Amino acid sequence: MISDIHLPREIAGIRLPDSALTRKAVDLVFRASPKVLSTHVLRTFVFGALVGERQGLRYDEELFFLGAILHDLGLTTGFRSSDRFEVAGADAADAFLKDEGIDSERREIVWDAIALHTSIGIATRKRPEIALVHIGAGVDVLGMGLDALPPSLVAETIEALPRHDFKNAFFATLVETLTDAPQSATMTWLSETANKHVPDCQCPSFACLVKTAPFQE
Repeated sequence: MISDIHLPREIAGIRLPDSALTRKAVDLVFRASPKVLSTHVLRTFVFGALVGERQGLRYDEELFFLGAILHDLGLTTGFRSSDRFEVAGADAADAFLKDEGIDSERREIVWDAIALHTSIGIATRKRPEIALVHIGAGVDVLGMGLDALPPSLVAETIEALPRHDFKNAFFATLVETLTDAPQSATMTWLSETANKHVPDCQCPSFACLVKTAPFQE
């Protein structure tokens, strides 16, 4: 690909986009991310593409690949912020694409794919490039829909892109990210994790916030 990064042309029958832009995106991710994340985001693309193939979806391969490969930048030390990690990653991806001269309409699709990739019930209602990032990540992180994929193709994907003790390493990365900005978990799916695993974190629940809203009833 670029510099000393060499990816196969295809994995499990899925062709990896190889434009100048995707090579730069891969380079960015591999420089910024530990192996547990860089292999995860690539598996997200492959698993999402396998689902898309089975569903007969048509989509822009480059945009889907960019959304997948860049979707966890907000979990890396170089791109974390006070925002929830999905938004931090979407903003980082948008800045990268803007610097590469990508127009606002294409950047918006990638931004949505990243910002919404943990949004169950929302992402799948969006265009395929957005939905498939959510679906591919769901397969790789939680095994959602894994049983619908041919076991031989799943095995090929993992052989090409090892998991590197993913369950433990990924969870540790989430906790590390929350430790830097614990309040970013407020009213998100990570609030329970933050309260349980980040020392002295007290993210208020939705129930607490609505019951203490400053109104006289």
